Amino acid sequence: MKTLNKIPKKEPKMLIGIVMPEDRQLEIDIKINGSDFLITLDKNEMIPFHQEISIRQLKNGLFVNDTHCNEIYIQSQSRKISNNIYLNPIKAGRGFHWQKSIPIQVLGDIRISSFESFLFVVNTIYLEDYLMCVATSEMSGKCPKALLEAQTIAARSWILAAEEKKHKHLGLDACNDDCCQRYQGITNLNKESIKAANNTRGRVLVHNEIICDARYSKSCGGITEDNNNVWDMNQKPYLCSVYDGKASKEYDVSNDISFRKWLLDETSSYCSPNFIAEKNLDKFLGNVDKKGNYYRWSISYDNNELISLIFEKTGKKFKTIINLKTTKRGKSGRVLSLDIIGVLNDNTNFTLAIESEYEMRRILHPEFLYSSAFTIESNSEHNNNTNRFTLKGAGWGHGVGLCQIGALGMALDGEKTEEILLHYYQSSRLRNLYE
Repeated sequence: MKTLNKIPKKEPKMLIGIVMPEDRQLEIDIKINGSDFLITLDKNEMIPFHQEISIRQLKNGLFVNDTHCNEIYIQSQSRKISNNIYLNPIKAGRGFHWQKSIPIQVLGDIRISSFESFLFVVNTIYLEDYLMCVATSEMSGKCPKALLEAQTIAARSWILAAEEKKHKHLGLDACNDDCCQRYQGITNLNKESIKAANNTRGRVLVHNEIICDARYSKSCGGITEDNNNVWDMNQKPYLCSVYDGKASKEYDVSNDISFRKWLLDETSSYCSPNFIAEKNLDKFLGNVDKKGNYYRWSISYDNNELISLIFEKTGKKFKTIINLKTTKRGKSGRVLSLDIIGVLNDNTNFTLAIESEYEMRRILHPEFLYSSAFTIESNSEHNNNTNRFTLKGAGWGHGVGLCQIGALGMALDGEKTEEILLHYYQSSRLRNLYE
């Protein structure tokens, strides 16, 4: 695992979790493409080369085809793209509304072991090989060159600098999915994403000679958010809120009235349909993304639906929900804290306070809410005299750093790689780490 923010002088290898213990996966099928591989069981026992390997997790360890072991290590002897490992199934969109199982093909080495009686699969891969896959996992290979290059530089910066090593306890640099950054192997790789990696090889964003923790999300909705409003960390100058448009504008959307007006009126930001029609977004998004309205969206619950949802997500059982009250908004209009006000089953009044945008998105949707940038409308239902709550929102994701759909809009409008990056990561500059 790479040391946090230590600037490498040569291309490092990364440890990426492909099947995580939380997936509770018991089976995986592997196909080896190419012949430049070594296969080892339990670190020292070499086994004959197999094109197809079936792995099952049982109570007493792994069964590799018909052989019992505790670990299998498949080591690649070549960096050729034709030398790869096919794995199926792999979870994509883990815990989010677009979750599904997909097959992937990866470069580098694979280690399969057990962790608390479930499969744990780790890919050891050179950073540049990893990055050329990230760009077309996060977005489509049909995106303009400037977008793919900007995405690659942001991804390189993030994994080398990330303060939140979410899987440090597992010895990983990152997992393969949205809680870190998407990595679906060479499955969606094309010439353009390979060029994007080669053209930007070793290039990162830095601030005060420290690699930038370059966060990004799918759509900011029109304004990006300050990083310290989303995560428990110090404010970073290169992750400050910016208006996502051509003009240098400042909007105060920190209260319900101003945010509601802005939500209705704003149409000129790079991530808006003014730059890329949402009906055309499908070909530019990653292959696990669902088609939808990400710039502006709405979702509605009646009282009983909301009661059931809150009970499922928090264990708190309301008899009725009286109000959803925003108590703090960020610079992008994202709700940072929210009170759910109601009456419990024992007829006592109760207020459930939610203090983070992540928890808000987790609790207020059966899967995961697009973003916490929303207004709340409450209407009484005449048939049972209870409220219906409608959330009308903007964007998809936490909204910090680069806005992927906004960056796409900038690229389609003719902006270059560096212009895109410095728009979102202000107070930063580009630097080459290695050739």
